[in-house]
Amino acid sequence: DMQLNQTESILQIPDSTNQKLVPERVNLCLQFVSMEMAVVTDGAGKLHLINTGNRGESSTKWTIVYSHDVLDDSKPFSLTYTVYHREGETHSVECLCSYVVETNEEQKEKYKTSFLTVLEWISISSEDNKAWSLKRHRRLYGRKPFDYAAFDQSGDCLIVAAESEVEFVYDSVKPVVVTENVNVNASNTAPESCPEYTWNQNAEDVNIQFTVPEGTKKSDIYMTLTHNKVNFGIKNGKVLLEGMLHGFVDVDGSTWIMEKQMIELTLSKQSGESWQAVVIGDNRGEMTLDPAVVEEIHQRLAGLTSYEMNPDPEKTDNQPFNAQQLEECDAFPDDGFGLLRIDGNSHKITHKTNLGSHQWLFQSRLEIDQPPALCLRHDVDGLMIQPQNTVKESETPWHHTATFNAFGYVQASKQQRRFSICAPDSSYVAICDCVRHIYIYRQPTAILSPLRNRKTGQEVGAVAKQQLVSLDAVNNIIGIQVTNDYIFVTTENKLYCITVKSAVV
Repeated sequence: DMQLNQTESILQIPDSTNQKLVPERVNLCLQFVSMEMAVVTDGAGKLHLINTGNRGESSTKWTIVYSHDVLDDSKPFSLTYTVYHREGETHSVECLCSYVVETNEEQKEKYKTSFLTVLEWISISSEDNKAWSLKRHRRLYGRKPFDYAAFDQSGDCLIVAAESEVEFVYDSVKPVVVTENVNVNASNTAPESCPEYTWNQNAEDVNIQFTVPEGTKKSDIYMTLTHNKVNFGIKNGKVLLEGMLHGFVDVDGSTWIMEKQMIELTLSKQSGESWQAVVIGDNRGEMTLDPAVVEEIHQRLAGLTSYEMNPDPEKTDNQPFNAQQLEECDAFPDDGFGLLRIDGNSHKITHKTNLGSHQWLFQSRLEIDQPPALCLRHDVDGLMIQPQNTVKESETPWHHTATFNAFGYVQASKQQRRFSICAPDSSYVAICDCVRHIYIYRQPTAILSPLRNRKTGQEVGAVAKQQLVSLDAVNNIIGIQVTNDYIFVTTENKLYCITVKSAVV
């Protein structure tokens, strides 16, 4: 059993009465960055760093140790993410604030959009954990809204999932080198916008797809393959793939086929381990899981290697479906949707993964010392992807940690959904409606005796349970947080604690 103690005021936001009158004001936001620190934004343009003391002691009063007007014109913004880190005697807090701004004529010409998403990266530091000051201020622009933005634990890198790349435009410490703008809507962009090859894998094989110039024959192709090296290319022409393979292969089981301008090289794995790249150190290719993405990329590449700009623009034989038959929940994000890791000091994108065939579902924190994990839809399932703090150059900076079977299909059916979140141990995922209902979807658990389908004879050894919690009021639900054992739900005037084991309030 648990109960709430009597509530007590612990902090008064400065000038709160006048702040409520600010035009376009947004909601106040609170994030805890450490055991004794928090960040509060008042929704009217000001950021406060708070010393909360030991939050386990009910008598502790919170104090504001630093305040900052993020924008000169007191424009409202949202607090997106915060992280605390310490190096020697220096304490630092990184704050990421976001808002949308209408573009001026110069920006509209450069970014080809009427609105920009702005990320303000505020770095606050202290040598004694008492006197705090602004250390660094950075700003980034994005052409489209983002679904996810967070720092790694060191506060050196920014991780963003968005339908367009974000770029640095200002740094108070290091000048930003502005690159010349390229027309983002051009259909025949520079060759570096397309990978030179695509590849996918399963437990047995690695399949690599190349697009070769028109007129290339099978007799023009050569291949030298050993158990750990490959040399594959066009005679007296371009080398398609060369170097040390990521893993060992079965030479006799490996082969290649050619059809028109497409060559597919199949490497038979000696073991079922997952490859992070085909050739170690070769970043020219793009790993993809969706055959439709492969086909689209190779159509774009074929345009760059063909003697005709568009040989048959009216041809629609390969159209797989009528777009009007799709529902909104089935729509994929733009091709530019990707997961980016951006270095805050060099201002460069160090890692990028295309997510154009995967819908965004939700984000949830699995580890206290890791950035929040992302849940992406793959087919009908939800895949949890965990960004990593420490990343080696040859490694991917995000790993697949869990799968929620059919969750993409389930969430698409919840038209009144307001929040989605999962337990830190990924044992269940919860969908919260705007009012009253919380749906709990548990991971499959083994049963004592298998169930048999009488018609097909198929046996099932595990069952995934689904439960519905209905609150006793119809007030709007304004927040949800979960642990492995409890779900906390907040309405306008009540806080509910749901025990997940028995699913009762």
